[in-house]
Amino acid sequence: MLSEILEQPQAVARVLDRGRDAAWDIGRRLRRAGVRFAVLAARGSSDHAAILGKYAFGVHLGVPAGLAAPSIATLYGSRLRLAGAAVIGVSQSGRSPDIVEYLAAASRAGAVTVAVTNDPSSPLAKAARHSLFLHAGEERSVAATKTFTTQLACLYLLAAGWAGGKRGEDLLAELRGAPEALRRALEEGPSIASAMSGLKGLERCVVVGRGFPYPVALETALKLKEAAGVFAEGASAADFLHGPIAMAGRQAGRSFRALLLLSRGPGLESLRRVSRRLAAAGVARLSFGPDPVPDWISPFPLAARGQLAALRLALAKGLDPDHPEGLSKVTRVR
Repeated sequence: MLSEILEQPQAVARVLDRGRDAAWDIGRRLRRAGVRFAVLAARGSSDHAAILGKYAFGVHLGVPAGLAAPSIATLYGSRLRLAGAAVIGVSQSGRSPDIVEYLAAASRAGAVTVAVTNDPSSPLAKAARHSLFLHAGEERSVAATKTFTTQLACLYLLAAGWAGGKRGEDLLAELRGAPEALRRALEEGPSIASAMSGLKGLERCVVVGRGFPYPVALETALKLKEAAGVFAEGASAADFLHGPIAMAGRQAGRSFRALLLLSRGPGLESLRRVSRRLAAAGVARLSFGPDPVPDWISPFPLAARGQLAALRLALAKGLDPDHPEGLSKVTRVR
């Protein structure tokens, strides 16, 4: 897990170098086809990358985007009506049967389909009309790390290519800062390890973000569950202030922490409000960020810190993050 966390700056840089032309080509095709909205199909960590794609399409393109419920097609057999849609399947392995089947159903329903996967020979790539590849190399860690950030880079590249023209090139220029932001975050490894070594008794955690950091809160909570066995929940600051914060106050103690993910965006004041409320309730807090990068780029360094935190907490607890109990690399559901 650690070696793959540390590969991320180079892996994301490869996506940006090798995937740019494909993303621009797909973007041109989406514009010519008059695509009006996007649907993203994914599971687990890929689902959290897909939510970030949804944010990028909405914020930068004004394109409405949502998450698919694959079981509508796979379990219920319903006919889809997706003319005018881009349907994007996101899967590291490209072998999740429900995502492959949903993309095939979307193609029959008139959608323009795109695969985001690490394996060009995978069933998902074969089911899609277009593909973007992670170029991440083999992922051996059960908990996804480098494939999360490379999926994110692919979806952001697609947003830039879909925008096209000067707007697309401006977005790409900002995106090229992601590898360096990852490098700087990874340099904090020793301080994160030190912080986690004092939390051996941590059993419960809430991870809070707003805007672009919100899907990273979901992903960080998943990493803490997978690697460190912590009962962790991700939350939006907007929702957290409407009730769950009261529960957090009742959990205050050595076995509970709140982790706040900060970026230099419009959601920052919400996080500061949450922090003040948690402090008043006696809840111990940790925070990552904000980084000196655009708001939409902040998920890269925030995700890297969350991965390191989960890894180091697992080791502090005497757990093996490379062999988490009960987990396998590919979830085969239909």
